Amino acid sequence: GLGAGAAWNNAAYPAASFRADMGYNYTDNWAVEVGTLGVTQSGSGLNQSMQFYDLSVKGTLPLGDMIALFAQVGGAYASPGSIGSPAAGGLTVGQLQAGWDFFSAAGIQMNVTKQVSLNLTDYFYYGAPNPQGNTDIVLAGIKYDF
Repeated sequence: GLGAGAAWNNAAYPAASFRADMGYNYTDNWAVEVGTLGVTQSGSGLNQSMQFYDLSVKGTLPLGDMIALFAQVGGAYASPGSIGSPAAGGLTVGQLQAGWDFFSAAGIQMNVTKQVSLNLTDYFYYGAPNPQGNTDIVLAGIKYDF
């Protein structure tokens, strides 16, 4: 799947965000998914790019043939990217430690065909290692089932 949208956190302005993922559906209701999500921050101060790599369990509740609700829980490895300058109130090198996060997601999916679906998903990455706090990302996406 692919997605694009907006991200924000406790200290920085909204930023563009992009996601790529793939997974395996064990049943119509349960799947395992791996993905990567990038948050592009630009500017000064506490703006910082982040890259998340995650693994999750996904539960889906079909509401008919065309619409389904879903939720995900899992872990994510977060890697900080570029920052504003420390002189302008930016982050120092010591604050740029990569590490593990917990994340959750919830969304709605609309099946266009048997293989193609559109979705709207809210991803939430909890705190550390991002020194800016929690990161919330809303993405519109498309998925293809093989």
